[in-house]
Amino acid sequence: MRKDKAVAFQLRKAGKSYRDIQRELGISRSTLCDWFRNEEWSKHISKSNTNNNITISTERLKLLQEGRRKMLDDKYNAVAVEAEKEFQIFKKDPLFMAGLMIYAGEGDKRHKNCSRISNSEFYLHKIFIKFAEKYLDIKRENIKIGLILYPDLSPEACLKKWSTELNISESNFHKTQIIKGKEKTKKLQYGVGISIISCTVVIKRKILKWMELSAIEEF
Repeated sequence: MRKDKAVAFQLRKAGKSYRDIQRELGISRSTLCDWFRNEEWSKHISKSNTNNNITISTERLKLLQEGRRKMLDDKYNAVAVEAEKEFQIFKKDPLFMAGLMIYAGEGDKRHKNCSRISNSEFYLHKIFIKFAEKYLDIKRENIKIGLILYPDLSPEACLKKWSTELNISESNFHKTQIIKGKEKTKKLQYGVGISIISCTVVIKRKILKWMELSAIEEF
């Protein structure tokens, strides 16, 4: 028997993995597989090592998840503190409060990372877009618009109208959605517009924090 084979068997019986033995003795994995293939005790060690690796991987994943959760909690706590400071600075500005009230009435509350409003009135979108530009530092060229229309409305005419009214490039518009329900005739001349200012959790949390503070503030 090769000397290194005897040592390999000793290491294997001690519970070492193929990788450990390969690293220590420089024996190829294929050779180790040939040596241990028919050894029942080696199969038990393989199963035991596999179970141990699963346990270690699970524990590592848990630690990573806990670390990530703590990092996000710290980040969002910092956002909340920043939002409180900004609220005290902005709360007397009519545009700031108008933007918050528009979001309170027309904004998305369900999705944690999407900040958008839906309405048929151009002026509400204009106010909200100005709010986003001034207080959230959102550039107009990064704002996306969606349209919801009835089948008898002209998508091209409506897109042009919304683009002109909001001063948003047509290239920033998502694919138009056509409502195909029982009502096939137009209820609104230019449909419903959706202004999407951000798809980040931080922005959404900041808006919601401002709304929370405005609800308890005594003006």
